[in-house]
Order: sequence, then structure tokens, then C-alpha cells
Amino acid sequence: MPTETITGPIATEMVSCDLCGSDDQDVLYTRLDPITGREFHLVECRCGMAFVNPMPTARSIPLLYPDDYLKDKQDLQSLYGRMMTYLPEPEPDDGVLLDIGCGRGDFIHYAAGLGRRVEGVDLLTWETPHDVPIRVGDFLAMELPERHYKIVTAWAILEHVRTPSAFFDKISRLLQEDGRFVFVVPNFGAPGMRHACTEDIPRHLHLFTPRSVKAHLSNHGMEALTIYHHDDLYTAYPFGLVRYGLYNLRGKERRCTKYQNRSVALLRNRQIKGNMGVWLAEVFRKVGPVALIVDAVDLAVGIAVAKLSKLMGNYGVMTVVARVNRQKKSNPHEEDC
Repeated sequence: MPTETITGPIATEMVSCDLCGSDDQDVLYTRLDPITGREFHLVECRCGMAFVNPMPTARSIPLLYPDDYLKDKQDLQSLYGRMMTYLPEPEPDDGVLLDIGCGRGDFIHYAAGLGRRVEGVDLLTWETPHDVPIRVGDFLAMELPERHYKIVTAWAILEHVRTPSAFFDKISRLLQEDGRFVFVVPNFGAPGMRHACTEDIPRHLHLFTPRSVKAHLSNHGMEALTIYHHDDLYTAYPFGLVRYGLYNLRGKERRCTKYQNRSVALLRNRQIKGNMGVWLAEVFRKVGPVALIVDAVDLAVGIAVAKLSKLMGNYGVMTVVARVNRQKKSNPHEEDC
């Protein structure tokens, strides 16, 4: 469990785009967060980044996470096995694998069992049953050896940080010249995702597109080797599209809580596995019969759109394998904004 709990107010501040520095942003929608009870705005910049603005301050970030945030995210052995397939094969005297946002250290414990030398970092202190090296604190402030790590991983972490560009910059300096950076981020540019109300706002502070991922990497001396549009690690479904379409027949609706799939929203960051009975009981108790029919249609639409997006090679989750590119200078893409 994290040492911090959700007590006290969430402070926010206006921010510029982390990728290109622009203040020219359009509000896409407003979402009422069931955890904090606050409304947050998601804005979009011309460079392809979408982000929460006003954004919770650095001191407020731990307050966004409930004590049971990792309750359904432990001991996922099959998931860790699939994650390993994205890493290069180990070699004799191979370097260290650094996992950013390691939580309890379940993944690095799994990797260590396969012979990898591992380290982990996380902002919060979580109870862990594993004997693995984990540093707790601000990754950006940590003194870590440069050109030391063979692999750096960030599994669904970069969307949670206030300044992704600073993470890309530091990771580029930590990697060995032949190292790999493997990370997973949401793809806001996938069909339906821009208008869906499924992102975990405000814990997801930044949303990416393939274009913005490549720009971040290029700005910090790295390049993408491959961007995978698969659902073998995480899934993304554009639920909420049916109500979004119905509301917009009568005019623009910016509060996505209005058009979200009400049944899905009751999951509140829980996984279906292990919670099916409790979830269904809550759905039948709280969602009326008409709304339930709309939710069922919306589920079918969201699943169909997600399957189509995979066929198009533009799925709502991207798994990126990148490397250091020392042939390029670090130059911001001023033309992006």
C-alpha cells in the first residue's frame, strides 16, 4: 500500500505543452473523477499531445491514487512473460534492466528469475514480498549512473508523469549506446479514443500519438525501432461513443461523464477478472434498464472499433521499442506547434 492517502485538497496549475511549449490548446472534454470528486479538463495541442490542464501539482500527484490502486495489478505472471518478449535476448555479462514505476517490483522479480540483473524505481512506497532492489522517490532527482543500463522499461508509466520530456531526456542518458528503451503508452490517435470517456483522468496526465512519441524520442537523441499496435499487454476500448454521438446530435457535450459507459465506469479501475460477480451486481443495482441497453450497444461498438483499429495498425495502446541515436542532435521540433 502507498504511504500517502487521499486527504486534503488537490492543487492544480496551468501548464504549457510538454512537447512543444505551446499554450494554444483546445479543451476536448471535462471528466468528473470518482476518486477525488474533482472535475478535470483534457486539452489537446496541435503537436498531437493531449494532457490534463490545469494539471495537478507535483505535491498533489500522490493524492490522486487510492490505497487499493494496485489491488488488481499483482502477480500477473502471464503478462510479465509477454512483456519479456519485447526485450532483447540476454547475452553473457549483459547489463542491468531498470524498470521505471516498478510498484511492488513484481515484474523485475519475474525478470530476475530469468537471469536478468534488475533494478526498479517508484515514486511511492508499496509493500513488496520480493527481495529486489527498488529505489523510492522522484526518478528525475535520483543520481543514477549514465550509460549504465542495457534496458530501461516503462510499462504504462509515462502517461502518469507531469513532464514526459524530462523522462525521455534522462532515459536517453542512462542507456548504454546499444541499449533499448521499451515502453507502453496510450494512443490517443486511435479510432474513437479521442472522443471516448475511458482514460483514467487525472491519473493519466498525458496522452500520446505515434507522432508525438517519435517527436519526444527524436528531441532527446533516440529513435523508435518499432511501434507495436497490439493488445497483448494492455487493452483499450473506445467506450462512450454511442452516447457521445447521441448527445452531439443536440450540440457539443464536453462533460464526458455524461456520455461515458455507465456500467464500465462502475469498474473504477478494477479488472473484470476476479470482480465479475461484484461488478454485475452493482451494475444491475445502479444502472437502469434503458441505460443498460445503451451500455450493451456501446460495449459492442467499442469492441468492434478496437478490433478495427488493430487491423488498421492504429490501436489505442502502443508498445514502443526505441534505442539511442547518437547520429542525431537533440533538436526540439519547433514546427510541431
